[in-house]
Amino acid sequence: MVELIVVVAIIAILAAIAMPAYDKIKNKAREVRAMEEIRGIDKAISAFLIDNGKLPTSGELHLKADPWGNAYVYEAPGRMGFLQPLNDDYDLYSTGANGQRGPADSIDDDDIARAGNGAFVGLGKNL
Repeated sequence: MVELIVVVAIIAILAAIAMPAYDKIKNKAREVRAMEEIRGIDKAISAFLIDNGKLPTSGELHLKADPWGNAYVYEAPGRMGFLQPLNDDYDLYSTGANGQRGPADSIDDDDIARAGNGAFVGLGKNL
């Protein structure tokens, strides 16, 4: 009986160590997926611009939810940024795991954003 209790305790300790690491890996996978989806949406917007000579409206894009279940945010013309706009043409970003924008309509550290007119797609903390 004592051996069984020791084995169960060891398994519980290993599980307690593994769960935070698993959560980090899962969140990183969601971040990478959001970056790839933003790049795909960016390509669709570029194709729309070439075909129609204008940027699409939000209704014309039919944006799906990001990996956290929040809607992607598309704003044309671009206005996001704190001291300086992130893009000249349009803004496209996910509000990330917390589902909220930063203060004063800026990018939060966990947001996944398109910046530099498409030259950068990544976490807000890397801008």
